[in-house]
Parts: sequence; structure tokens; C-alpha cells
Amino acid sequence: MATALTAFCLLVITAIPSLALTVTFVRHGESVANAADHIDTSIPGPELTELGEDQAAGVPAKLQGYGYDLTKYDGIYASTMIRTQQTAKPLSKWYEENNETPRPVTILGGEYTNPGRAGERIGVQEIGAGIFEGAPENSGLGRLGYIAVPLGWTLGARFLRIPGGENGNEFNERMTNALDQVDEESDNAVVFSHGATIMMWTLMNVNNPDLMLLLNNRLDNTDVVVVEKDAAGEWELKRWGDKEVGPANYPTKMFVNTRDLAVAPQTALYNMRQPVLALDAGAIVSTAGEGVRDVGEAGVKFVKDSVTDTVDAVRGLLPGGQSTALADSTADRPAATRTAKGLVDELKSSASDLGATLTTRTAGADDTDAPRPRLRVVADNARSDVRDAVKQTGERVKQTVDKATADVKKVVKQARDTVRKAADAA
Repeated sequence: MATALTAFCLLVITAIPSLALTVTFVRHGESVANAADHIDTSIPGPELTELGEDQAAGVPAKLQGYGYDLTKYDGIYASTMIRTQQTAKPLSKWYEENNETPRPVTILGGEYTNPGRAGERIGVQEIGAGIFEGAPENSGLGRLGYIAVPLGWTLGARFLRIPGGENGNEFNERMTNALDQVDEESDNAVVFSHGATIMMWTLMNVNNPDLMLLLNNRLDNTDVVVVEKDAAGEWELKRWGDKEVGPANYPTKMFVNTRDLAVAPQTALYNMRQPVLALDAGAIVSTAGEGVRDVGEAGVKFVKDSVTDTVDAVRGLLPGGQSTALADSTADRPAATRTAKGLVDELKSSASDLGATLTTRTAGADDTDAPRPRLRVVADNARSDVRDAVKQTGERVKQTVDKATADVKKVVKQARDTVRKAADAA
């Protein structure tokens, strides 16, 4: 009975969607490198100047000036660089001075990484400048070269790499892992980070990006960016510096749809690197299956969201029309999506079974009466199991694609009917 009750509780917990997360990014105060006008992305990097310390001391008042209640924040985080840690201290001290529950500063990344995330790329430190390290920060070809590649990331080209630095997939991975840690520990957190890191990650991930903010509203020292993540894991930009940001318009929605479609295969290929390098047959099959699923779902989502956004835009232009998205309830969710998610679990199970089979056959190889050498037997069995797993994966992927195609046709028909009804009503 106790086992059954425990299993039931775990099932209920996993069925409950994660709560929303609010992240208030704060850029560090002026550093010695800022004052000297050169790019310095080394770790731990330079300290704050006297002006930077004054700016850091003003962070609590700045947040309150925007109308934010400091008592609502439940976590303070900083990067592995000294300048963010120094900027975070006055906010942490504010709670002590006002007899509030202490909020110590947690460092994200490096030796301070959550032990449960050992080996993962993680951190909110500045984007590594590579060959542009030491170049002028505010002018010249060095600055243009440093910012050009990350600008490509915001457009969906995450495979681009800063010469001598990281590419967009690596950057997004460490940021996502860092924010996952924040999500595990907080609901409303302040994260002290760096200008390029905050701007680029935000524009790469939110559903209402505005690239003009990057051009016309560059973040100054201790400027604030606020983003919110809903239960579905979607990020929304709420504030950029002194500017409050609203929902995305139609061109922005279409840009995001295209961006996310382009990102999906890049992420799938990036995730294949570890199992391929490790020559782990089971993990290769499982990861490949997940990649196919993610790319397939991205394609279905692109068509559905694009049609829905277009229909909303048309309805909004009609007399008396209002923007109403196509229904997306759990019951009406694409069958391909549900099947694809189940496919991943099955692939993982198949990979686990494959590993167990290999272990059993290796252990029992001494008892075989077959004339072939033990390693030949194990290798032949392994190849056979991998072929079976790949065959099963191919069949399931085909089923997923077929159902996805049917679902897309259904969505397009719904959109066509909606437009026809809206036109008749006009």
C-alpha cells in the first residue's frame, strides 16, 4: 500500500505543470575594463570602479523605482565574474538592513555549479570575446566583430562561432542550464549578469523580441531586463531598461515562428555530439529519435502557429473582428505531438534494454559453446540489437510523420473555414 501511495503521489507531482518564473536581469556596474574602453571577458575579470560601486548601491532603489517589491524576490544570483558579484552585494545587504529574510548571492557556474549538474555547461558569464579580447568596447572593428556573430544567433543562426570563442548552441546551453537551476530554487529571481549575455540570450529566446532594442536601447551599467516564463516554458520580454515591452505584433510572430523552425535541427545536431563521440550505440539511437521528434514537432508548430497568427491578423482587420487563436486544448493537441513524446520514452527504454542485453551477453559469454570467439559473439549480438532498435525507430518515426501530416491538413482546414466565416460575417 505504501509503495502504491508513493507511486501515486509521484504521478500527481509530475502531472502538475511547473509554476511561472520571473527573472530580473541586472547588468553589472561600471568595471575597470568599461572605464578603459576595452573588452575583457576573462574570468574572474576586473573589479568595479568607484562609479561602479555607486551604481551598484543604487540598484535596490532603481528596482523600487520601477514599482518592483523587493520582498517578492526569493533569490539573488551572479556570474563567476567579480564585477557581477560586487554589484549584487548591495541588494543582498538591503534585506539584512530591513530585517527581511536573508537573500545570499548564489554564483551560477564554475566551481559553484550545482553538484547535481556536474559536467554540464552552465553559467551566466559574459560571452567569450575570443580573438576580439582587449579590443575597444565602444568603437572600431573589434566591437563590430565581437557583436556580429551573436547578432546572427538572435536571427536563428546558432551554429555561428565567435573566432576563438563559443557558438550559439554552446552559449544557449549554458544559459538554459543556469536558468533551470534558478527555476529549481526560485520563482522570482534577480540575476546579475553582463550586457551582451543579457541582450543576446533574451532576443534569442523570448516570443516578443525587438531587434531595434539592441540597436537603439543598448543596456548601460545596472540597466534592467525582465523576462517571464510560463508553465509551458515560453519566455516573454516584459522590460528592457526604462522601456516596458508589450506583446509581439504579426511580423514579430512570423519571425519567431521562422526562427524556432531554423533552431530545431541545429539543436538536434548539437545534442548528437556526446553520444557520437562516446560511441554509445543506444544513446545515439535515443538521441537521434529525440532529434527527429523535436524537428517534426517544430515543423508542425511552425505551420500551426503561422496559420493561426495569420488568421488572427486577418480577423483583426475585419469590421468587428477580434483576434482569437485556434483552440489548442489538451484534447485537440496534435496526435503527432502526443505520439512523438511517447516515442522518446520508448526509445530510452529500448536503449536501456539494449544496454542490459549487452551486459547479460557479455557476462555469459564464458559459458557459450559457439566456436566463435567471445568478442565476435558480443559484437554480432550488439549489431543485431542496434539494427532492431533502428528499424523500430524508423517505423515509429514514419507513423509520427504520417500523423503530423494529417494534423497539418486539419489545422489548415480549420484556418480556411475560419477565414471563410469571418469574410461572410463582414
